[in-house]
Amino acid sequence: MDTFSFSSLLIGLGVGVLLCIVIWIQGRLRMNMKIKSYVEENAQLKNHLNTQMNISAKGNQAVQNDLNDQRKMIDNLKSTISSLKEKPGRDKLHVLYVYDKAIHIMFEKHPGFATMWAGVLKEAETEIEKAETGILPLIKKVFKPGPPMVSAKSIESDKD
Repeated sequence: MDTFSFSSLLIGLGVGVLLCIVIWIQGRLRMNMKIKSYVEENAQLKNHLNTQMNISAKGNQAVQNDLNDQRKMIDNLKSTISSLKEKPGRDKLHVLYVYDKAIHIMFEKHPGFATMWAGVLKEAETEIEKAETGILPLIKKVFKPGPPMVSAKSIESDKD
């Protein structure tokens, strides 16, 4: 056992510790590289998620705007339907009765009025039917307003 010396033990121990340190440093470097790649991948995934959320938010906003527009249109249609369902008021019925009475008075006073009235009524009906169909009558309706409504008060003032 003479050949075994304390200095050779220290040299072997030093080489072993040095080898352990080198291996430990390499492991740390590899670990740092993996951590760096994980951080980069995490940043890419966050960026992708942010982009997807922005796209979804824009789509949801568009759908929400469309929904609000549809709700407004439904409200407008409901109000239109309710106004169309209303019964005629007293003033409209009064005007109708005045016109009816005027026609009956004309029948009594002027015997030829009935035949003339029937002809004019047929002509008016055919004009209305023509005006309700086709493109040209539609254009005429838009650009040529109908005659102004005559109120019952103006009829009564004409009688006096």
